[in-house]
Amino acid sequence: MAKKRYANNADCVVDSYKLFHLLRQTADAIHKSREYELKKYNLSPEQAGALVCIYSLGPKATPAELSRWLFRERNSITILLNRMHRMGLINKTADTKRKNLIRLSLTPLGYEAYKRSVEFQAFFPLIDVLPAKKRQQLWDLLQTIRLNVFQGLRLDPSAYSGCMDQPLAIDAVEPEGAARK
Repeated sequence: MAKKRYANNADCVVDSYKLFHLLRQTADAIHKSREYELKKYNLSPEQAGALVCIYSLGPKATPAELSRWLFRERNSITILLNRMHRMGLINKTADTKRKNLIRLSLTPLGYEAYKRSVEFQAFFPLIDVLPAKKRQQLWDLLQTIRLNVFQGLRLDPSAYSGCMDQPLAIDAVEPEGAARK
């Protein structure tokens, strides 16, 4: 693909801003769609993301790991986890070996919410406008941009990729302690 030549830097800046705005507006619109979908379960997209990550991390789930996987500041994660704990979605347990470490796990209610969270029905019609080849191209392009941003921030992409590498199964085995009677 040939690089586009700009007559001046101003054109480059305008094009870059338009592309940034398009990406941001699209992400915001998808987020709004997700909010509507999860509202019937009394969940936010942020809570749904945390549930998926806690499930994927299993016994390694800690607030610090969640903060890294969700690319959020620790204080934001603390507020989110406290709210989820009050809602009865998660357990917070002190680690037996390291007293200053908190382990996170799903409660039975949290596991049910997790299953609803991975059923991202609102996204299917949105992304279905693209054939499989175009979806793969979009994935590849976003991965390329993401890696470039991470390099610029001097971050290790593998430390932030865990959730995408784990299988998300609706029929998955319930975590220990989340079995219903």
